[in-house]
Amino acid sequence: MLNKIENITLNPNSRNEIKSSKKDLPVNHLSKKENFSDTITFSAALLFLSQLKWRLKKINHISQDELEIEIIANDISFSTVINLKSPVISNIFFKIRNEFPFRHNKSIYDVSLSFNYQKFGLTETEILYEPINKLFYRIPGFEFGDEKEISSAFYYELLEGIDSELLNTLSFIFRNMILFADKLTEMNCTSLIDNQLPAEPYIKVNRILINHI
Repeated sequence: MLNKIENITLNPNSRNEIKSSKKDLPVNHLSKKENFSDTITFSAALLFLSQLKWRLKKINHISQDELEIEIIANDISFSTVINLKSPVISNIFFKIRNEFPFRHNKSIYDVSLSFNYQKFGLTETEILYEPINKLFYRIPGFEFGDEKEISSAFYYELLEGIDSELLNTLSFIFRNMILFADKLTEMNCTSLIDNQLPAEPYIKVNRILINHI
């Protein structure tokens, strides 16, 4: 039904304390759109993201069963690949990135994480993304000179004291990505993850790359 769609603007009023100079992003720019005829289904899926105050950055149907989704929430991009037939709830791989550079060092950070999905309680929107902000606030303290990567020796310190909150936030984002995929594909992956026994709480930073702007 779809191949690849990029940069769909849903909500122009997103906010983030760590950004410096926010530039206008492409509006309704589709890099590739093939065999996608169900406009009503697509619009309903986008409306769901809009209600979350998320913006769709990319969808890529990379195989018959795998859907790559990248969204922007609170000026942070979140990317993952969802298996539509058997979505996993353990060792989920996420990439997150600050869309706008920090004021003081003009850096963009690409953070790769793995985590186990956890059932979560409802959290107010105002504090939902605070663990993500805390993580990105901490990263510059471990950046030295012109290095292109944060040393793995500091990964434990980066997560210390925020791991549980961060796991809750990532689980919230992952489940809503699944819901979005369901609305887009008319499948029912959400019930598949809800019916699985939860894995042990686990979160790990795999890599942090630095892009100097």
